[in-house]
Amino acid sequence: MADPSLIRTGGPDVAPDGEAAAEPLPSLVGGHTAGLEQTGARGISRDARRAFLTAAGTRVFLIAVALITTFTVGLRARPVFMRDPAHIEVFTGFARRLLEPWANWDGVWFIRIAAAGYHSHAFSQAFFPLYPLAVRVAAPFAGQFYVVAGVVVSLACYAAAMVLLYRLAADECGSRIALWSVVFISVFPTAFFFQAVYSESMFLLLTLLSFSAGRRGRWWLAGLAGLLAALTRSSGLLLLLPLAVMWWEQRRGAPVRLPGGPAAAIAPLAGLASAPRRPSAISLGWLLLVPAGLGLYMAYLWRAFSDPFLFSAVQGFWGRRSSLPPAAVWDGAVAAYHGVHWLVLHGAGALLNGPHTASGGLQSDVIANPLEFLALLTAVVLVVVCWRKLPAAYTLYGLAALLFPLLYPTTARPLDSLPRFLAVVFPLFIALAAGVVERPVWRWAVVALFGGLLVLATVLFASFI
Repeated sequence: MADPSLIRTGGPDVAPDGEAAAEPLPSLVGGHTAGLEQTGARGISRDARRAFLTAAGTRVFLIAVALITTFTVGLRARPVFMRDPAHIEVFTGFARRLLEPWANWDGVWFIRIAAAGYHSHAFSQAFFPLYPLAVRVAAPFAGQFYVVAGVVVSLACYAAAMVLLYRLAADECGSRIALWSVVFISVFPTAFFFQAVYSESMFLLLTLLSFSAGRRGRWWLAGLAGLLAALTRSSGLLLLLPLAVMWWEQRRGAPVRLPGGPAAAIAPLAGLASAPRRPSAISLGWLLLVPAGLGLYMAYLWRAFSDPFLFSAVQGFWGRRSSLPPAAVWDGAVAAYHGVHWLVLHGAGALLNGPHTASGGLQSDVIANPLEFLALLTAVVLVVVCWRKLPAAYTLYGLAALLFPLLYPTTARPLDSLPRFLAVVFPLFIALAAGVVERPVWRWAVVALFGGLLVLATVLFASFI
């Protein structure tokens, strides 16, 4: 179901170092699903090695960036409401510089929940339970150091997610696009969250597992992974849409084509030795596990706090409000304009030298708003690329995942945290790879731009700015 332009029928690909890559992938039009089996095994192995070395190398690099930041920029003193001396500020010397930067901001709340549950801190119910539960389970194996447990859980989930992302993208589009999908997601400006005490890595892993299982017709696993994703964050519910599309495609034996989508139909499961068996009608019930994940958390909140919707009610404490996506986009555009206007008049120096917020951070809205609006525009472009090149399930999930954060913007920063939310929308990175895989200059320009912003964002995060 991939775009025919992504199915290589001409000369060999060009590897990042200029070498010829795998043998051309034969056309899959007409029901042939041997795709990756007919790709040179050596080429796939080489691309896979490069992808995983990139994923591992970027993690080591970011650890070094954060460590150097603590010696240069330093570690800012935490404000009182963001401190946790019992579970986070337990390190001294080198260990503090190595570990504490990865438990900033939301990481404080995840560790509080992991250590003492939801009753210990008001408004913590906005954070869904699976990630802090995993940290709590891992803590005894980490000597009860919750920061270490959180970082290990995040890195383990990230490693598994990169394996699934590579395999899924290779199945759909070939090993070259799979390689660059891993590269782009690993150097994305907010990719440092994948090793912080945040739920990004776990959510990415579970969405990829659900997608991958659905593409292979393993509906019990797709539903179970979707349930766990919905226990990790509320946007896990969005998996219901692409899973339903994939189920319907396999049920009727033909792909769903969106208007303007790929012109030729590829066999239902490109890259697999054989298409999955036609699912029975009763197998559709496995998809109900996805909303059941949210239902489980709501049941817990009802029993513990007498309010099943408390996770939504506490959003006001975090400055979020209900809205419609067009209104959030407009507010984001206005805020971005005012940010650019302020920077033109005063310059970045006034921002760096000005007063800090109560939480110790920079008064950064004037620069964050333009960057977050730019992230929105980039995501819109990539959704269009998804639409033109990838199967319908990928496009619909990418679009839904982009619209979901626009339902609850904040006032000062209407698109607050949008770049972080986009980091786990994996179809966007497959689409980006598909769009530039044959354009070396564009590929490396994207890597340079993403990488530069990633270093800057990691410095700001690690220093608690």
